[in-house]
Amino acid sequence: MIENYTHKYLHRGKHVFVPTERCVRKGRRIIAHFRGIPFPQHFYHYQSGGHIAALHAHLANSFFFKIDIQSFYYAIARQRVTRVLMRYRMQGALTHAMWSSVATPYRGRLPRYVLPIGFVQSPLLASLVLLHSPVNDAIVRAQERGVTMSVYLDDIVGSHNDQALLQEVYDDIRQACVEGEFIPNPSKLTPPSSAIVAFNCDLVQGSANVTPERVAEFYADADRSALSMQSFEEYRERVAAANV
Repeated sequence: MIENYTHKYLHRGKHVFVPTERCVRKGRRIIAHFRGIPFPQHFYHYQSGGHIAALHAHLANSFFFKIDIQSFYYAIARQRVTRVLMRYRMQGALTHAMWSSVATPYRGRLPRYVLPIGFVQSPLLASLVLLHSPVNDAIVRAQERGVTMSVYLDDIVGSHNDQALLQEVYDDIRQACVEGEFIPNPSKLTPPSSAIVAFNCDLVQGSANVTPERVAEFYADADRSALSMQSFEEYRERVAAANV
């Protein structure tokens, strides 16, 4: 029997699994196998600048949409991990997939064995499954129509100056999510509009700023150090650095 985690706990409503040392070693072996494999530019979690660069990519446009994938890791079955590892010719693909998955923490929910939050290899494996899914195919179709697209793990943002065109793309990507077994979170769907909130930032044409709610939440903690406050203010400045 594979014992790949020591314990699990809830953090902000999400199940987090703490991997064993052996699981960490196997996860790093998987990561090493994929070192040098390029991800597309619109996968901003693998690009310089991360989600700030993703926000800045949309500033020139007038309308935006956002799709958040619900329970991103826990939507990915062990079989899908096996297939993507085999696609990239990783020896022992099934064994590595078993070491990389856990029984779903959600009672009665399928799939039974899924990627967990907390394993070092989970972001990479989830990204590879998403890359080879109908969702990414729909994103590429959107780009071919001139729509600016960004992906940051489970957050998908699109923008364009033509709201009707953007609505068609939004509908196409939502349908692709269902086909690819990545169900959008209904409470976090934002259809094409002139302003959205993404990554706890307000995004409109020419301007991105950390939301007042996120600022208030940060400063509500009376134990913040001077260094952490300085870092947060520098982060706010980086978010707003490309504003017109």
